[in-house]
Amino acid sequence: MLCFGLKLSKKYALELNLFHLIRSFSDGVDWFVFEVKSDWYKGDHNPQFGIQWIVLNFEIFEFRIYNMHHTEIPE
Repeated sequence: MLCFGLKLSKKYALELNLFHLIRSFSDGVDWFVFEVKSDWYKGDHNPQFGIQWIVLNFEIFEFRIYNMHHTEIPE
């Protein structure tokens, strides 16, 4: 697995993960997953944006930009 992280500002960070076996075949199989998502919900590590590509339980590529801080959600 190759990992790279970078702090972009006081609030945001970037993460890049390449070539990572995410789970054993005996646990199940993710045949093919390709996601592009953004999350604006007020909660932990949001807002965030990510791209992920998985083939046969093997994460080929994951890229994320996210808020590094935990958010207190008012009740």
